Amino acid sequence: MQVLIFSCLLGASLLVTSCADISPQRPDAPHWNEQVEQLSALTRWSAHGKLAIRTEDQSESANLDWQQEGRNTHILLTGPMGLGATAIESDRNTLQVSRNGDTQTFDISSAGAGEVINGWDLPLQQLPFWIRGLPFPSAPIEAQVFQQNLLQQLQQQGWTITYENYALFGRFTLPTRVTIERSNTRARIVIRSWSDFSS
Repeated sequence: MQVLIFSCLLGASLLVTSCADISPQRPDAPHWNEQVEQLSALTRWSAHGKLAIRTEDQSESANLDWQQEGRNTHILLTGPMGLGATAIESDRNTLQVSRNGDTQTFDISSAGAGEVINGWDLPLQQLPFWIRGLPFPSAPIEAQVFQQNLLQQLQQQGWTITYENYALFGRFTLPTRVTIERSNTRARIVIRSWSDFSS
């Protein structure tokens, strides 16, 4: 009986060890040109996860709920940031930030427009593209690194965007871990789910 118990425990130990050595693999993706065409045609989607921001002066995090409808972006940030709920609306021309009953509207292309959220210098025009694993189409690409037909790193407008992981959601291969950084600003986005797809 003791031999049987020992054998079972040894087998279970080996199974756990072998599973621990298995790294998550990136899903198969179409050719890069097909990936760009497929995701560029995606006009409506939702993403849910977490956002962590670190600057020279602060480090904060929030729950992230993002809804995209064509050019219109709606982002809701909630959580232990000391901000209360912050709603961000944009049509890629104007930026509207609502927090604690106060709403402010800005020209999104103006210098430092992103800093009104809480001093965060984030590229709000580019984010709807970068978060999907696409370059921003209205600016030159400084550098691109690919792995298995997917962007691993992108440099654009002085920002470095690193894609640490992807997953398959429906028929779309989309990022689940993205880091966006420039100078003293570093944003890390972890997406648990993508949904509500429409072309």
